[in-house]
Amino acid sequence: MNLLLSKMITELLLPPGGLIVLAATGLVFWKRSWGRAIVIVALALLWLLSTAPVRDLLLNPLEQRYPALDISQLQQMKADDSAIVVLGGGLYPRAPEYGGQDSLHDDGLMRTLYAADLALKSNLDVYATGGAFKPGQAEPEGLIMARMLIRFGVNPEHIHSENRARTTWENGLYIRDMMKKAGIHRIILVTTAWHMPRSVRVFESLGMHVIAAPCSYRAGRQAYDLRSYLPRWNVLSDSGDGLHEYLGLLWYRLAYQ
Repeated sequence: MNLLLSKMITELLLPPGGLIVLAATGLVFWKRSWGRAIVIVALALLWLLSTAPVRDLLLNPLEQRYPALDISQLQQMKADDSAIVVLGGGLYPRAPEYGGQDSLHDDGLMRTLYAADLALKSNLDVYATGGAFKPGQAEPEGLIMARMLIRFGVNPEHIHSENRARTTWENGLYIRDMMKKAGIHRIILVTTAWHMPRSVRVFESLGMHVIAAPCSYRAGRQAYDLRSYLPRWNVLSDSGDGLHEYLGLLWYRLAYQ
């Protein structure tokens, strides 16, 4: 219940929910000048957060905190003390094209694909971590990621799944226990680039030696044109993820460290 409540509060704070609440507040007090100003601010924020330059302003500090993994680092890893850890990033429940079987969505799929690529190049074991938000209504994400890793060609004997975690903090807690049992001292951490700063902080605070392996970058890498300043729904989604991550960093600093 606490997790559900926290997600509901987050959705009401971040766009588009937060902007709707802000605009609605302004409409309630429309007859007052400050009420009309609130509506204007809400609309301006909606436009700005839907543009590429503002999205990049939010995401670049997160995505550039850790560089992309240098593949040559894999050659220094020893299978007896190193492993790849991939964090869950989104379910695609009851996928029709897979006969109603649960699959991975967006970031979860991209993370798993990249983890598989690293595993095939290094021959290291992969630990997939992620539970189900509503147990009993969907498969644990760790189990689904393990199944997809096999489809991507990873040896099943090198795949391990953690199926309880529902937050990044729980990912770290449960993986730490698995690493201790396996005698693993160093992990290559795979997650979306904007999610990497919080993830590294969590795993390092729990005593693990972390090598960041960010993937699925969102910030633009091309010059802006006129269209870049026009609002787009997918850009608003990226900006929302960035704001969510800053909120998460603040919350984790207050709650856990």
